[in-house]
This record gives sequence, structure tokens and C-alpha cells, in this order.
Amino acid sequence: MTATQRSGEGGGVFSGRLGSVWERLNSSFWFIPALLVLGGVTLYFVAQYLDQLMQTNLASLPIVFSGGPTAARSVLSTIAGSLITVVATMFSLTVVALQLASSYYSPRVLRNFTKDRGVQTVLGAYVATFLYSLLVLRVIRTAEGEGTEFNPVISVTVAVVLALLCVALLIYFIAHIVNMIQSSTIVRSAYHDAVETITGLEDLDESSTEAKAPEDCPELAGLLAGDPLVLRAKKSGYVQYLNVEAVVGAVVGQAGDEKTVVVEIPFGPGFFVAAGLPIVRVWPARELDSGTENQVHEAFYFGKERSFRQDFAFGLRQLSDIALKGLSPAFNDQTTAMQAMDQMEAIFIALGSKALPPRVREEANGAKMLVEVGHYGFDDIVGLAFDQVRRTAFTGGHVAVLERLLEILEHAIRANLLPKRRRSLWSRAFTIARLAPEQIPDPEDAANLIRRTVDVGACLLETELGMEVATDLEELAGLSEDLRGGTRVREAVRAAQKEQPDRRADPR
Repeated sequence: MTATQRSGEGGGVFSGRLGSVWERLNSSFWFIPALLVLGGVTLYFVAQYLDQLMQTNLASLPIVFSGGPTAARSVLSTIAGSLITVVATMFSLTVVALQLASSYYSPRVLRNFTKDRGVQTVLGAYVATFLYSLLVLRVIRTAEGEGTEFNPVISVTVAVVLALLCVALLIYFIAHIVNMIQSSTIVRSAYHDAVETITGLEDLDESSTEAKAPEDCPELAGLLAGDPLVLRAKKSGYVQYLNVEAVVGAVVGQAGDEKTVVVEIPFGPGFFVAAGLPIVRVWPARELDSGTENQVHEAFYFGKERSFRQDFAFGLRQLSDIALKGLSPAFNDQTTAMQAMDQMEAIFIALGSKALPPRVREEANGAKMLVEVGHYGFDDIVGLAFDQVRRTAFTGGHVAVLERLLEILEHAIRANLLPKRRRSLWSRAFTIARLAPEQIPDPEDAANLIRRTVDVGACLLETELGMEVATDLEELAGLSEDLRGGTRVREAVRAAQKEQPDRRADPR
């Protein structure tokens, strides 16, 4: 079980749902502004108390507002009117700029805007200052026809200070937005969110093996006999949080079954579930009361979009979208595509020392059981990151992007030592070389891609995949027979085969 799962599942259903609610509040556009508005109202009452208590003692100080009630009204009216005008104009232009950025990079850019602390703070400060000025304005009284004169000099002074702060925030906001819509900032944000989730995964050690997948457990087939207990989703949405321990505890209970219980959860974090689809299957079937069924449904937290809480692959999805937009004929921006690919490389290198959540595992809950969870496997993640980018690069003839992709795959192979992971990465590199002669018009470019793939495969010849990779390299040498530059490919294959003994000491 991963560290993320231990922290999330061990805390129970309530803590899991509470964490999801807090994550939603923490990234919402209104939460921080609402807190600042509340702070502005509190500041108003504090300033009013000081005005009532110390007005006669502080009115002569040079830093305190020294005008009369009429001047105070004029100052506050100017502050309130100008602030609401500035904030309306500023955010209208910002939304237009973000719409253009979302069409150029990805619609998920708007998510970065709404969760950004700087943007939330600027909006909250402007609205809080506006509301504070209105509250102070309503308590100013003149001696002419309004009874006893009251001029809250401390409150007006605070309003002037807040207005100066808003001017400074305006300068910060302009620079911040310009930086936010830059491609480097956008891709870096997706990388940070993904790596933050990856950090919570369990570390690999020297004895670690790849987590079991359903195809690695032939005993499952013999246990799936008869009709299972099926629980179906009550609503549609993306799985943002899943408490596996709560599901297992609810469907199995405290009964000590003699037979092995199999619990299948088809949809893990990041998957979309339509209402009515099965979310839990249990063999052998058993009866559950309504309260237990509710516990199972509460173990799933659905949202309108994917979340990074248990789903680091969401970052790869965003980066892949940005790369595809950059390679599209409408934009043809290879630099932006490669920036996104650079961050993908960093994510896969970070994954090299981490164990993915197991898709099949044994659980101990008073019964023998196998739990199958629909987590993304490593091959799924590699395909999500690179397959569409590869196809688009071939379609557009982006040879430089394909060369960079091969370089990323080589670095990822060196960072991920588990054989299954290396096989997934190598298969993508081999596919690029295999398709190059028929997809790339220039035979010289095609030969260079094949030769580059040979270099990638050379680092695997003295690993568990050596025989498989050697066969693939021989096939690549045959593909280059009719290509200009094919001689260099064959020489590279022979050189890789001769260097095998030298690689035995350090297969990485």
C-alpha cells in the first residue's frame, strides 16, 4: 500500500471526503476573497472602536487623516468608486487574455487561474477595501442637520492605506498575469501538481517488483464464479478520491469467510464513471443492507473534473494536450510542444524511484481476499503521455519532436529499472523507428530516427530485455537497407552488439 493510500484510506471515509472538500475550497476562486472580505469587515469594527475611544487623542498626529467630515466623504467615495471600476476592467481584460491562452494551450489553463493564490488575493483585497470604504462612509456625520458631528479619522486613514496597498497590488497583478499565461509557467504548474502527488507514493527499493496487474494473477479467473454482488454508481463524474479500505470493510464486514473473497473496483482515481455503471463487484455474492451500501458509495468522491489528489496522471494529460495543441497545423509551435515534453520527462524520472498503486493486491480483513482496483498501469501512463504526441508528430512531419521523444524515452528507461516499465518505454521507441521509413518523406531523416532508436536499445541489451531488444535491433537494421544513411544504422547495431560486455557492469 502506498503512502498516499495509507494517509488517505487509513483516516476513514469522513477524513477522505473532508480532504476532498478542503481541496475544492482551497482551489476555488471565492474562498480566499471571502476570507479577505470578512477580514475587511472585522477591520472596520476595530477601526470604529478606536475612533470612538481615541479620536481626540489621535486627530493631531500627522499620519492620521486631518480633514473634516466632508473631506472624509469625498476621499472614501473616490476610493470606493475607483476600486470597483478598476477591478471590473482589470478582471474583464484578464478573462479575455485567459480565453486566448486556453485556446492556444489547453482549456485547463483556466483552472490554474482560478486556483492561483495571487489572483485570489488581489481580488479579495480590492473587494474588501471597497466594502470597508462603504461601511466607513455610512457612519460619517456632519453637524449640519445630522446631529452630533462624527468624523472617523482612524477609519479613513486605514482606508487610504488600503487604497495605496491596492495600487501596489495592481502593479503586481499585471506582472503576475503576464507571467501566468507564458507557456513555461503553464507546463511547470502541471509538473508541480503531478510531482506533489508522486511524492506521496511508496519508494521502490532494490527488492521491489512491479505491482501486480490482473493478467499477472491467473488465480483470479478461478475465483470469479457465479453472479457477483454489483453496486452501481448513483451519479456521473470523475473519481477524485477513492477509499479502498472503506469499500473492502463495508462489503466484507467482520465475517471470516472460508472461501477467498474477490473485490473488483473497476474505476480508480482519474476515471470517468457514468451513472448506472458498476463501481464494485464482489465474488461470491452477498447481501448488503442499505446502510452498508451507503458506506460503499461514500468511499467514492466524484467531481466534474479530474483532481491531483490521487491522480498524478492528470498532469500528463494536461501536458499531452498542450503538446498536441503546439503540434497542430493551426499553431505549429514546436517550442511549446517540446516544453511540455520536457516536463513529461521530469515526471517519468520522478516516477523511477516510486511504486505505482497496485492494481491487484491481497488484503487482510478477517478473510482471505483479492482486491482488484482500476488504477492506471505504467503502460497506460506511457501511452497517455506519448502515443498521441507520436502520431501527431508523424502526421505533421515534426522530425525534431520525434528525436526529442526518443531522447526522453532513453532518459526514462535509464531512470525506471523495472523490466515491465522498460518494456513499455522501449516499445514506444521501437514503434517510432518501425514507422519512420513509411511516415517520413526524407530517407535521411528516417535513417537518423532509426539510428537514434538503436542507441536507445543499446542500453537494454545486457538487461532482462536483452534478447527481445536484440531481435528488434536486427529488424531495424533490415528496415534501413533501402534508406540513405542505412549504413550508419547497421554500423550502430554492430557497435551496440560489440559493446555488450562493457555494459554488463552498469546496465543503466
